[in-house]
Amino acid sequence: MAGGAVRKLIVSVVVGAAVLVGTGAPAQAAPKGPRPTAIKAKAVALNLNGKTIWGENANAKRPIASLTKVMTAIVVLRQETNLGRTLKIKKKYTTYGDKWNASEAGLVIGDKVKVRDLLYGALLESGADATAALADAYGPGYKNFVSKMNANAKRLGLKKTHYANFDGLPYPSQTSTYSTAAEQIKLAEYALRFPTIQKAAAAKKVTIRTAKNRSYTFKNTNRLIGKYPGVLGIKTGYTNGAGYCFMFAAKRGKRTQIGIILGSPTEKRRFYDAKRMLDWGFSG
Repeated sequence: MAGGAVRKLIVSVVVGAAVLVGTGAPAQAAPKGPRPTAIKAKAVALNLNGKTIWGENANAKRPIASLTKVMTAIVVLRQETNLGRTLKIKKKYTTYGDKWNASEAGLVIGDKVKVRDLLYGALLESGADATAALADAYGPGYKNFVSKMNANAKRLGLKKTHYANFDGLPYPSQTSTYSTAAEQIKLAEYALRFPTIQKAAAAKKVTIRTAKNRSYTFKNTNRLIGKYPGVLGIKTGYTNGAGYCFMFAAKRGKRTQIGIILGSPTEKRRFYDAKRMLDWGFSG
């Protein structure tokens, strides 16, 4: 895509979603009462209307697991305006995450899947196969794609963020891909400006049909969807080194909260703590 077209796309995305994110809005009344105690995580951060209201080890570098895929989606959406374009699924995509027993979207070799649907597979199911297909097409090639991820991180001012791969898997090491809770807040704010990410992040389940008339159903790994009022998404993650991670957001009235949990001890605990953090933030 030409540079001018890219700039026009970015401007339209930002303007179109300003009401949703609300980062330029003044902070509302402070939350009532003390913060919830015993939040079990290595690092947390919570932002209300663009202002940090909670941070614990928020600037410490931590592995982020599949929160990485949020940047993957951003890199694709900054390049592609035709989300109806189809990509052919190759064997190397379906076997890509086998070594690490990675989550998969269940794509079938030879199928032709729309870019929009691959993004759903990456963001809802955290599918390494869907992510590999996108990275290969929009690098082009895996290495070039990761370079674009890091270039975007630099452009967004994420100085303590580094991507060693496009999916958050633990290679070359458990800590090769890392960020901070504070910088992941910034990334989430930017990500929610993209309508496709908004839609995927908020969907509990999506069923798609491919060009070869095959159907896939992608279920969101975010357990707050459909259960917490005003929830917007957006992404879960887990590796042994990162622990259970969660990038989450919710909106009620003029209040938009974005939170990050890195290194929670269990899958259930990250959702429990996220709900407690959001409850406190909305209590003003």
